[in-house]
Amino acid sequence: MTRQPSDPGPASVRRRLLALLLAPLATLLLAGLLLDYVVGVRPAHEALDHSLAETAIVIGAYARVRDDGALLAEPPAAVLAFLRRDGPRALRYAVTGEDGALLAGEPGVPLAPAGGNPAFGHGVLHDQPVRVATFRTAVAGRAIRVSVAENVSWRESTARYFIASTLARDALQLIVLVLLVLLGVRQGLRPLLALRDRLAARSAGELEPLDESSVPAELRTLVGALNGLFARVRAATAAQQEFVAAAAHQLRTPLAGMQAQLQLLESEPLAPPLRARVQALRDSLKRLAHTAHQLLTLSRAEGSAALRSDFRRVDLVRLIEEAVTAQLDRALAAGIDLGAETAPAGVTGVDWLLRELLGNLVDNALNYTPRGGSVTLRCGAARGGAYLEVEDDGPGIAPEERPRVRQRFYRVPGATGTGSGLGLAIVHDIASLHGARVAIDSGAHGRGTRVRIEFAPAQVGS
Repeated sequence: MTRQPSDPGPASVRRRLLALLLAPLATLLLAGLLLDYVVGVRPAHEALDHSLAETAIVIGAYARVRDDGALLAEPPAAVLAFLRRDGPRALRYAVTGEDGALLAGEPGVPLAPAGGNPAFGHGVLHDQPVRVATFRTAVAGRAIRVSVAENVSWRESTARYFIASTLARDALQLIVLVLLVLLGVRQGLRPLLALRDRLAARSAGELEPLDESSVPAELRTLVGALNGLFARVRAATAAQQEFVAAAAHQLRTPLAGMQAQLQLLESEPLAPPLRARVQALRDSLKRLAHTAHQLLTLSRAEGSAALRSDFRRVDLVRLIEEAVTAQLDRALAAGIDLGAETAPAGVTGVDWLLRELLGNLVDNALNYTPRGGSVTLRCGAARGGAYLEVEDDGPGIAPEERPRVRQRFYRVPGATGTGSGLGLAIVHDIASLHGARVAIDSGAHGRGTRVRIEFAPAQVGS
């Protein structure tokens, strides 16, 4: 089967702006380069022709008649040195009379056809193509013609250098303009990128409105729409929390009533088989109430259910003391040593969620710790952050099972407790909401289980 190419999606605003700005600018500048080339070739050749004509006029200015009537057209030594110098230009000249006789210079220098003064044309000298400028003048009534020839290849290379320098200047302007456009687009998009970073840094529970005064006018409509969306989500979240609270109340009331009725029934004289059934029914009802409570806690622990405004400073020492007090009678009845080792520590979080987290850890530990065992609660500071820890000396959790016990309704095969498989799932969700990490390891001497909640330094309360 042929694999279809993936849709790259819409282009970014940066790319769209660069395309809209750079494409026409590049077209205009390339057209300017072409125009400079076309327009620059002619002036370059005209400048070289002007130099040839000036040389011919200077040579002609030195022509004179001697006392014996002879015509002398030899220029001074300095001019001759300039004309006869070796090099790529290699100027050659000839001064001829009206009859064509050579008066000075080099024989064979061609004459430019008449048509101006000076006149210009092309010819051949020593089998090399040359450009010729011929200046016609008269000395004491006697006509002379001064021709100066220049190697064509030198002229072309000089013209190319002139054009190349012009194009290099235009290319530099193009590069500078592109860089300025890139910088301008980057600076122009900075408020939009800052808004993106502010939104990306928010957690799912941060639904406070954005400050519209800190964004440009073009983004205020977008920020206003986002604030409207946040308000609707806050309203929906509040409605959901109200529903969860009402559902919890509606579930707990009949379950508590049924448990009370069963306790009254147990106080009456019953036949042993019936009493055993009533006791089993009461235990099942108790587990049902516990499972319903955990499901409601799991629902309220969702990231969208806890607003950032609910976060307060939570004292972990107080949290452990309350947990030990609440579970002490149960631990004594089960013959389990329940203790605490605390050091001052606090975090920023939702008080009732952290209480549920610790309650589920202690409940799990008591469920799976045999009579005569111990459960220890700890808190303190480590590596710049705070931690919360519950350790027991029960059967423990195999290393390969530790990643899976965080899943909802998953129980370790062969487990003997009466749990519902939601305890560690609740712990994981609440820890994630607080930006904390859940570490599951073996207890002391490789026995039991130690669950450690490690809070990031940013979550440490002041």
